[in-house]
Amino acid sequence: MDICTAGSLDKKFILDLYQKTFPLKGRQEFSLIERRAAMGEMEILLIREERKPVGFAILAYGERLVLLDYLAIAEKYRGQGLGSAALELIRELYDGRQFFLENEESEDGSKAFFLHSGFCETGIHIEQGGDCLELLSTQPELDFGECERVYRSLFGANYRDIVKRVNKS
Repeated sequence: MDICTAGSLDKKFILDLYQKTFPLKGRQEFSLIERRAAMGEMEILLIREERKPVGFAILAYGERLVLLDYLAIAEKYRGQGLGSAALELIRELYDGRQFFLENEESEDGSKAFFLHSGFCETGIHIEQGGDCLELLSTQPELDFGECERVYRSLFGANYRDIVKRVNKS
């Protein structure tokens, strides 16, 4: 397996998988992701197995934190350990940085996958676009102020209108 920065020839594969994997409500406009990647605010990685594209990851990063915004493995390659292996390689690329992700509270098994792959519950919940999301991290302690810096770089000064921390009881 290898991971590389996605190029223009990878766009169709990534866009198709993006649209199949993530519900419309949970997707950002892909052209916005591409613009942010071109500006160095995000990175789109292609995941390959034996030189064939099998998935992708989209990341945003701050000084100390990396947001794993999207991770997808094509359906025919799922269940083969490729997602876990890809996460391990991605974490090596950003050696020394803490990762976090937003996990929708659902029954799809994604939380179990991420917990099995080395992420931890943080006890931090946010509301974004009307959805309640739990933040998982590669370390049990997550500084929400650092998360806010990543959100500010993604959404601008009004990020608090988009991402709100909520208390779960």
